[in-house]
Amino acid sequence: MKNTPKRKQRNKPGVVLFTAVAVMLMLSILLTATVSFVSVNRTKTNDNYKSKQAYLTASSTLESFINQIQTDTAPTNDPTAKAQQKKAIDNLKKLASANSGKGTTTNVSYNGSNGKSDNIGTTKITVAQEGTSVANIVVTCETTYLGKTEKVAAHISTQSVTKPAEYTNTIELVGNGGAGYDNLNVIGDMAGINNTTGKVYRFTNNTSIYGSYLMYGSLEVSTQPLIMLKPSLVDEKQGSTVTISENLDVSNEFHINSTMARADGYNYVNIGQKLSTSNHMDVGSSGFDVDLFCCEANIGGNDYTQYGNFYVYKGAGAYNGDATFGAAGQTINGSLYVEGDLNVTKSLKVTGSVYVTGTITGKDKIVCTASNIHEGAVLSKAGRDAKPQIPVSADAYVYYPEDFFMSNDTNVTTISDQYQAFYDGSNTKTFNTFASDWTNVDYTLTELIDLTGTGAKTPVTSRYKLRITSSCTWASDLSFNDYGNGSRILVDVSDSSGDIVIRLQNGLNLGAEWSPVIVVRNRSTIIDTTTGDRKYNCYFVSDSGSAITLNGIDSVTGKSQHSGSSACNYSFKGLKVFDYDTYVRMFDSSVLNNTKGNPGLPQSGFVLNRTSVDVAGSYRPKNSSIIFLFGENTTLNATDQSFFQGSFYSPQAIVNIATSGLGGLVVTDSAGGKMTVQCCAVGVVIANSFGNANTAFYVYTKPSTTSVMQNAKGGKDDSAFGYTLDRYDHY
Repeated sequence: MKNTPKRKQRNKPGVVLFTAVAVMLMLSILLTATVSFVSVNRTKTNDNYKSKQAYLTASSTLESFINQIQTDTAPTNDPTAKAQQKKAIDNLKKLASANSGKGTTTNVSYNGSNGKSDNIGTTKITVAQEGTSVANIVVTCETTYLGKTEKVAAHISTQSVTKPAEYTNTIELVGNGGAGYDNLNVIGDMAGINNTTGKVYRFTNNTSIYGSYLMYGSLEVSTQPLIMLKPSLVDEKQGSTVTISENLDVSNEFHINSTMARADGYNYVNIGQKLSTSNHMDVGSSGFDVDLFCCEANIGGNDYTQYGNFYVYKGAGAYNGDATFGAAGQTINGSLYVEGDLNVTKSLKVTGSVYVTGTITGKDKIVCTASNIHEGAVLSKAGRDAKPQIPVSADAYVYYPEDFFMSNDTNVTTISDQYQAFYDGSNTKTFNTFASDWTNVDYTLTELIDLTGTGAKTPVTSRYKLRITSSCTWASDLSFNDYGNGSRILVDVSDSSGDIVIRLQNGLNLGAEWSPVIVVRNRSTIIDTTTGDRKYNCYFVSDSGSAITLNGIDSVTGKSQHSGSSACNYSFKGLKVFDYDTYVRMFDSSVLNNTKGNPGLPQSGFVLNRTSVDVAGSYRPKNSSIIFLFGENTTLNATDQSFFQGSFYSPQAIVNIATSGLGGLVVTDSAGGKMTVQCCAVGVVIANSFGNANTAFYVYTKPSTTSVMQNAKGGKDDSAFGYTLDRYDHY
């Protein structure tokens, strides 16, 4: 076997991951391999030319097989495409495993530009197993031209990789019950992902969401909430959306606006059933259109004002696409589309056109150019007028904290050994254990840090009452005299510590007199080259016990099943948890040099950047390596200016962060706009039920891609099927 220098240069090993390959495409390539080649000079018949032509034909055919797959496919989240993707790989394996692994051989013909067969040799393409596993495949092209034969091969490793979890919601509710929000403010997206019918969510007292909103159920609005559509967290060149699977009932002032001009695919409100208003509602603003879709509309009470198109299309059951407009003042700065009947009882101004499939009652009350009113119209429902789809279900969770605690599968968890060590007696360390070691008490850390983002590093000193360097239990055994009154506790993650797992002793209850300040420093040197995240993380876990039984994956839901998880209850007042790199930038030396006390407001000039792009004059933290894992029936109550910089994965737990949080935090968006907020959490909060109080904000940042949270979603419906192109060979 040999590799020509030319082949080595042109075909370096690389990963080719394709996610939308149709079965027929694969068969088409294998069975016809229709490619075009440069014309050849048939007058040359020397052996060198014959070998070169045979080699070019074979290698071009093989590259056509590889390159066409890459060119004609693209990443997708579409379930149909994912299914085709899996079938394509299964089909390739079937061809390779035929004839006891010797594979499938097909003769290839070449068509010229005139449609006739070009005489540039005969080629056989073979797809076969390499070795004993069908996961390893070799594709061989063998061409004979005027008596000379050349053979090339591509060595492929097929793979089925669990799709990493994507977290785009600042707050995500997993439970099947409704919820009420009082003064909840979210910078980022929010969702209620359990598709249980009949749930009712309520927004009161100036609740605001600066992002997208997706919920299964109905939304009732009673006291002046705001949804400000911000750029998508997936693609910041796009806007965002509001999706409500059932009804929207507005009994008091409600505003849905956007910071971006509308374009196809975003800036819309999609209501699965009925929209009812009895008080003021605004949708969109001048220059920032927001379209609205519903299946029935009853606009009444006071003003309704919209910049964008209003669509009322038929829906399931009794929703016939009818609309009634009877508000005291109502203006649509756009066009109105009604698939059923339209009833106008008070003056309705429409700056665009009115299209009604059924009948119009009260046509004389429509303030619109007469020629722009169309009764008995046919609606195209295409392009901008197409109703967005409400997904049947959200991206479901497969694994739960209990799996991370107890599973022996390293593809699921990396922390089960540390967790189970708390219960088998091999790890009896508590915070007090470290307090008994003078090297961890009154700990001073000085480190060179780039505070300005210019590359210039300056020494920064921070001091801590206690340092934690390995997994342990946070129990009620610390001396209050030594560790009360806002003691700073450093959790120091390193290569030698590995993942640090901190078990919260069940019943841990710390009043405001304790108000601990936890700072997590992560200096593990093994870095994910794709995301830049460090390998090891810090986990705060519930004391859910060792009697947990993992009962396998449910064949219907595709979710892990478990039992035996102990209930836990925690109460903290004034608890603050920071990432070290944020902490040393957020506060000045007067705070960093103290080992106790409330750190107070962030220093003047500190701006937190929660977006995925750099913004001048701001600090953008890396994905959070601080993870809270709370098992089933766990309840967390955090009050009195508590603050969390980290991510909660608690899909079967209750998280109540009823606190005014950290004051004076300045946050920025990708355009450089700034807000000063009272902040309760920076991260994501995923819970069965979530409670809040007071006017405080929750700010989005992603969890670390190296944490176990990346395995929470995925499974049978979310695998990325593809192959690794290991190398080319010329025989």
